[in-house]
Amino acid sequence: MTRTRAPQGFVLLVVLAAAAVLSLIAAFIYTRTEDQLILSVAAQGQTIASTRATLAAERKLALYRANYPTAILNPLAAVPNYAQAQSPLPPLPAVPQIADRELADYEAVALPAGGGANWCVETWKMSRGIGVQPWTVIEAYGFYGTSPGGFNGCVPQGNDRIVTSHVTVFLETPATTGSSANNPGGPAGGTGTVGGA
Repeated sequence: MTRTRAPQGFVLLVVLAAAAVLSLIAAFIYTRTEDQLILSVAAQGQTIASTRATLAAERKLALYRANYPTAILNPLAAVPNYAQAQSPLPPLPAVPQIADRELADYEAVALPAGGGANWCVETWKMSRGIGVQPWTVIEAYGFYGTSPGGFNGCVPQGNDRIVTSHVTVFLETPATTGSSANNPGGPAGGTGTVGGA
């Protein structure tokens, strides 16, 4: 008489199926964790860039409140938008109607130590119509990354992955030039010193 053998390998099949399911779950969790890590690094770069743009705008605003640079900004023609300030259309001269550009770019310092492209600020005048004083407009950019191709105005060149943040500040430009040392004119007057009383 021949005995029939019970099917073997069922336990091994169950163990292999459980291992396959666990490995799929682990791969899914690893992928999500990696995506979250990349997203958090990108968010940190954006936070740094936006902080630099805000600080650059606040710095320029404080300088203008202390002493509005009429000699630099008054010759600018008022234009309807930023693009036209960068590339004026006739009848304006083909010279950009942007002034007082500042750029902080520390390529020699490593990014973790605060190096790379930091911030850039430029100023233009926005036309608001006939008989209305133009606005003084501060365009502040903050960056996180490097710009190996330098800058074209405040636009980084040679690195399309640099993180950029942009802040625009509109200032009412008064018609007066000031009546005393403590009222030099310009946006909000001022005392002539940054952070003055």
